[in-house]
Amino acid sequence: MMIGDIVSASENSKIVLIEDSINANGRNVLLSYIVSLSKITEEVHLLLFDVRGQDTQEALKSLGIQNVKVHRASTDLLQWDRSQGIGLHTDIKAYIRERLSLGTKSVAVVIDSLSPLLTHTSPSFTCKTLHELAYSEALRSQVQQVVTLLHGDLHDDNSLSLTHHTCTTVHKMVPISTPHAMFCCNTLHKKVSGKVVKIRESFNITEEYQVTEVAEVKQTSQNLPADQNQLDPTANLTFNLSLSDKEKEARSQVILPYTYNKERQECVLAKSVGEGKIFYQPDEADDFDEEDPDDDLDI
Repeated sequence: MMIGDIVSASENSKIVLIEDSINANGRNVLLSYIVSLSKITEEVHLLLFDVRGQDTQEALKSLGIQNVKVHRASTDLLQWDRSQGIGLHTDIKAYIRERLSLGTKSVAVVIDSLSPLLTHTSPSFTCKTLHELAYSEALRSQVQQVVTLLHGDLHDDNSLSLTHHTCTTVHKMVPISTPHAMFCCNTLHKKVSGKVVKIRESFNITEEYQVTEVAEVKQTSQNLPADQNQLDPTANLTFNLSLSDKEKEARSQVILPYTYNKERQECVLAKSVGEGKIFYQPDEADDFDEEDPDDDLDI
């Protein structure tokens, strides 16, 4: 299914956004991406802007992954203490480039989370940062993927819409509705061909952060009962918009000027082969002149 293919990198996606909320946490999905990226890239650079990013760091330590480099920013986000770490206004591209191991050819960037950046800076700055990380050559190595977590209930619709437009895949976590799964999300994925896929899936995540048991969740449409007290917009008008049965019958008997009646059809069908006939029916607005238009000619 879709989320399993994107996490395992069998389906290409350059910028992945995991949007969660207080009712549906997406950190385990973020960890699944980190584990997968650590297997297909030489280095994974994890930027911790969120205070809860420490949970992500502790989970990675328990797995013993060696090629994930962690850069903390949550302790001095605004750099009031003039720390040497990463901050809100740090040039992330240059920061990562200086810390790449010599000869690194493929790299992935993971941001946990994008919410502080989107809160303290403009949406255009945030979207530009994501785009430049994924598509520019500033890192001097092939960027395999950029994955970021975002707390959707902290931001307005305009900021979320602009961020969604920048990303090639959006996983919006939703409360689980099936008894045999731990997680559920609505995925919007933009394929390389230009096709857009929308799907809701339920899934589980193992202790090693592998996505398993993915299943599509069919959304049943609920038929709302018709409101019996709904106002009739045609009521209390000074003119009538509906026709009575007698008026409908009279309308059906009107012969339209561009249609053939029975008499005209018989006349057309009765003409002999090779003989042509011209039918002219003057309108009321026609200016019919009975005089010969060639009377003034001296022939």
